[in-house]
Parts: sequence; C-alpha cells; structure tokens
Amino acid sequence: MKEFCGTECKMGITEDIFGEFSDPDSGKKVAVKRYTLSSASGVSVQVISYGACVSAIIVPDKTGKKDHVTLGFDKFEDYTKINYQGSTIGRHANRIGKGKATIDGEDYQLTINNNANHLHGGKRGWDKYVWESCISDGSVFFSHFSPDGDQGYPGDVLAQVKYTLDDEGGLHIDYEAMTTRATIINMTNHAFFNLAGHAAGQRGLFEHVVKLNADCYTPVSDQLIPTGELTPVGGTGFDLRSPTSFKEALTNVPGGLDHNFCIHEKRRGLLEFAASFHHPPTGRMLEVYTTEPGFQVYTGNFLPKDEGAMVGRNGSSYKFQGSFCCEPQNFPDAINHKHFPEDVYRPGKPYKHSILFKFLVRK
Repeated sequence: MKEFCGTECKMGITEDIFGEFSDPDSGKKVAVKRYTLSSASGVSVQVISYGACVSAIIVPDKTGKKDHVTLGFDKFEDYTKINYQGSTIGRHANRIGKGKATIDGEDYQLTINNNANHLHGGKRGWDKYVWESCISDGSVFFSHFSPDGDQGYPGDVLAQVKYTLDDEGGLHIDYEAMTTRATIINMTNHAFFNLAGHAAGQRGLFEHVVKLNADCYTPVSDQLIPTGELTPVGGTGFDLRSPTSFKEALTNVPGGLDHNFCIHEKRRGLLEFAASFHHPPTGRMLEVYTTEPGFQVYTGNFLPKDEGAMVGRNGSSYKFQGSFCCEPQNFPDAINHKHFPEDVYRPGKPYKHSILFKFLVRK
C-alpha cells in the first residue's frame, strides 16, 4: 500500500497535483488538486478537486494495520470513467421520477440519465466538474458555480463543500449552497466503503454488522422511484434497528439494498445518529451522523459481477456487492411527494447540510 505524499502545507494538510482534466464543454485543461488530511488517530483522508471527491480514506485496524476503507483508483483518469466514486453529488442527489419538478407552479424538465428518470444531478452533475479549492483554518474548501438552466434546474447556484478531519478520526463534511431563484437542492457524498479493506469484496461486506436509526423506509418502484409510502420497517427485511450482519440483511432483501431510510424522530438541522457499520474481524467501525432526515443505504448492486471489469487501486477488482454506501440526504423524489420533507430553496434561504463519518476501532 502506497503512503500518501505531497507538499506539506499546514494543520496536517498536504497538497499536490493528481492529474489534468480536459473539460468537455470548454475544452480547457484544468489541474486536479489533491489534498491529504491526517489526524492523530491514524486516520488519513484524501480529497480531490474533481467532483470535490473523497478519493481515499485509510484507517488502522485493532492491531494497528492500516488499509484503505473506500474504493478508489491510482490514476485520476479512472475517476472520470467510473461514476460517483466518493464524489460530491449535486445539484440533487438520488432519483427524480421522469425528471419532472414543479416549483412554485412552474414545471421543469431535468435531464434524463437513468432509465426514464433523473439521477444524481443529471448527465453532467456536479461530480463531473473540477471545483475551485483552497486550504483555510485546518479545512479543505471546494466551491462550484452552477448556472441557471444547468441540467434543467432553475437558478444560478453557488455551492461549497468543506472537509475537516478531527483528531479522533471524524471526517466532517459541511455543504452550503445559495441560489438566485427557487430551486431544488439535495447534496451528499457517494463514498463506497468496505471496512474489511477496499479489496475485501463481498466476503468482507458480509462480515459487517449494520445498525440503522430508522423506523420507516420509502418503498420504491421497479425503477427505484419512491412510491410515496412511508412504511414502518417492523416485520420487514428492512428492520435493521438491531445489529444485523449484511449477509443476513441481503438474504432478507433480494437484489440488495438501495433504499432511503427515515431517521427516527429526526429534528432537521441537528447533527444526529443515522447508522453504524462494524467489521468485527478488523475492529473497524463507522458511525454516520447527519442533519438531514434520511439516508440511502446501497450495497453495490450495480457494480460488475465479472472479475476485472472494474479495476481499482493496486490492481484490485471491485465487484458486485463488494462495498456499501451510506448517503445522508433528503428523501429521493421529494419534489413530487408533498408529504416528504421539502427540498426547495430560495434566495435568502440557503441550503445547509452536515455529515460526520466517524471512524472508530473496537479492540
């Protein structure tokens, strides 16, 4: 495993150049910056300016051995070929049915990029741009301007992501966005985790024990669009309120998890516990906290089944159900279900969302 490197800056952050991106719209070549954040806990995180992406997280196990716990790539170019690996998702995370959105009585058609639906911001969501970046006060800041009409959305939007790594190994992600017109915004991070190690595959995933702070979930159609129901998890395969192995959970949910869970008694705007994931053999544990009312749990069901079809860092083969995502966010397709939490933001009403990925080790 290669150690992180770069030119030392300050506050435990280093910076280097990871690659060069040729923008398909402007034709300009832009340097992709990479930042490494290190903490006293032994946790290290890399973020890159392409997609304001978490490109790597290294965490020690209970013996002190370190390994990558997210999927990722050695070369920048691979991030442009494989969607959503660690990326910041925007302007709107998750699916919107048929790309239809009605805001203040006006209908908008968003770009279609997932069957007949809109997914993760469209054909060129925010994950496919190089963001402006800088280091300030021990954090890495990324910013991106999205013009009115971008992917069909109304309003100019200026978005910011701040990454901070605390001394205990907690990765804080803070989102903010301002708009010039009423629009919908729903940002998240799309890291693929495997606490057994990035190359451990389905065997490692099945060893995880998961616990969700959710008493309801939002059922979906065959195209993974919410039906509008808020269904109690009790008595279903989605009841993961008590510690359950991923192997058992996926036995109870044919096809795997790709569902939004509703946080129990969520007080929106406050950072509250959403989920925990524990890998007993290594002792590594991830706790997830969010200020949003829901979170998507996804078990890599669309990753390839064939060996070598998706090659990650150090030549590792990333395959079907060999990792999981926990994406804190507002409910999918909220604009089309009036009883879902509102996702419309306006001038003078900025979007704000905070996530904490807290890494722990149980001896």
